[in-house]
Amino acid sequence: MNESRHDQTRRRSYLARAGITALNLITPGLGLLRVGNWRSGVLVLFAPFAVLALMTFGMGHFPITSYGRAIFALIVVFGLLASIYVVAVVLTWRESRFRSPARGWSRWYGLTMIAIVVLFLLQLAQPLMHHFYKPFYAPSESMAPTIAKDDKLIADMTWRGPFRRGEIVLFNTPSGVRISRIAAIPGDRIAMHDGAPILNGKVVVQSPQGRATIMDYQGSHSATLLAERLPGELSSHRVLDAGPSELDDTQEMVVPPAHLFVLGDNRDNSADSRVSPDLAGVGMVPMTAIVGRPMYIHWSNDHAKIGTRLDR
Repeated sequence: MNESRHDQTRRRSYLARAGITALNLITPGLGLLRVGNWRSGVLVLFAPFAVLALMTFGMGHFPITSYGRAIFALIVVFGLLASIYVVAVVLTWRESRFRSPARGWSRWYGLTMIAIVVLFLLQLAQPLMHHFYKPFYAPSESMAPTIAKDDKLIADMTWRGPFRRGEIVLFNTPSGVRISRIAAIPGDRIAMHDGAPILNGKVVVQSPQGRATIMDYQGSHSATLLAERLPGELSSHRVLDAGPSELDDTQEMVVPPAHLFVLGDNRDNSADSRVSPDLAGVGMVPMTAIVGRPMYIHWSNDHAKIGTRLDR
C-alpha cells in the first residue's frame, strides 16, 4: 500500500512528460539527460556530428553519379537525422514516467549549459568539415556548358595542385569565391585571337560541336559549341562562342611566377583573367588564392549532368 502511494508521488503527469520529451527538439538527447539516462543521452547528443561527418566524407569518397543516387543520398541523410530524433523522443517518453534523483547535469542550469555547448560545437563542426570537402553552387553561366547556373558541385578543399592547364579551380577574390579553368601557368605567353587562346605562340584548336542555347542577362540566345584541348590537358572540354565580342582579341601577356591565367568556358560571358579586377574581372590569379578543386556535379536541373566529373 505504501509502495503504491510512493509510486504515485514519483509518477509524472503527461504534461510534464511531454515537456521533458520536447527538450529533444532543442538538441536530441537533452531529454534523456533530464531523466538521468546519461549514457544514451550522450550518444544521441553526438549522433548529429557523426551524420555530418558521414555526409562530408561520403560526398568526397563516394560520388553521387546519377539522379537516382542523389535522391537515395537525400533519403538516407534525412532518414538518419529523423531516426536520431525519433529514438530520443521514444526513449525519453518511456523513461520519464517516474521521477529520479536529479544531478547537477540533469537540472535546468546543467541542461542549459550542455545545450549551449553542443549547439556551439555544431556551429564549429560544419566549417571544420568543409576544410576537407565542401558543396558549392554556380551563381552564373560563366562556366557553361560544363557547369550551368545553379548547378551544385562538391569541391576538394585540400587540393593545392599540381596546377595544370585545363584544371577547373576555385579561388578567392574580393567579391567572393569564383570558379574558372586554368588556361596558362607561370611562364606561359597567352593571347586571344578570334576567341581562341594562343598559347606560347600556338593557336589552341577549337572544333565545332553543334549549337546550344544559353541564358544570360539579355535572355536566351544561341551559341556555337566548341571542343577545345589545352596543351597537357588529358581530354578536351567544351566552350561556348556566342559570336564576336570585345574579349575575343587580347594582347599577349606573360603569366608571372606563382600566378595563373584562367578562362571561363562561356567565353563571351566570363569576367576572367582577360578582365582586370578594376572592371570586375580577376586578372592574373595568385596561386595562394586557390582554395580547392571541384570534383563533380552532385545536383543539376539537367539530371543527365549529375555525377559529371570535373577533376579529370
